Amino acid sequence: MKTKCLLFVILMLLITLVSGCSNNEGDKYIGKWTGLENPDNPRSYIYQISIEQNGDNYIIKRKISNYNEFNPDRQLEWQEGKEKTESATLKDGKLVSGNDIASVSYTYIEKDNTLLYSAKGIYLQKDDDNAIFENLKKQAADALTKYWEEHPIINKTPIIDDPFTKYGKAKQ
Repeated sequence: MKTKCLLFVILMLLITLVSGCSNNEGDKYIGKWTGLENPDNPRSYIYQISIEQNGDNYIIKRKISNYNEFNPDRQLEWQEGKEKTESATLKDGKLVSGNDIASVSYTYIEKDNTLLYSAKGIYLQKDDDNAIFENLKKQAADALTKYWEEHPIINKTPIIDDPFTKYGKAKQ
């Protein structure tokens, strides 16, 4: 009886050890990632990418958002992008979505814990708590407000197409 219990305990420890040591290369991709389309311009598009594992594949949800710069009232208006979903597989250490003709890859860069989105060359940072997204959104709002202050709307004289008004002649 003691040997059966001892064998059972050893078996359970081995199972725990083996299952705990599995190293899935795709685990580093899982989570939320956020980045700016052009890091030199805080008013550019903010990319949000969410990656989840689904068996051997990965589900990637991508959303691109920004502030409406052309709002005539010059009020900050956030334009939430439409979420697009795609499926990807792990190939040669990269997540690849699409086919042989048109594919997009996501490459994890270990030295700085970033993700390179190949379609636009955008570097994304891990953002599971949305802090980076909120910070980029605030920077965009501040930059847009500053831009509007530096470039006020100039009221111009309206174009007059009515010849009677334009040339001062009375209608008969």
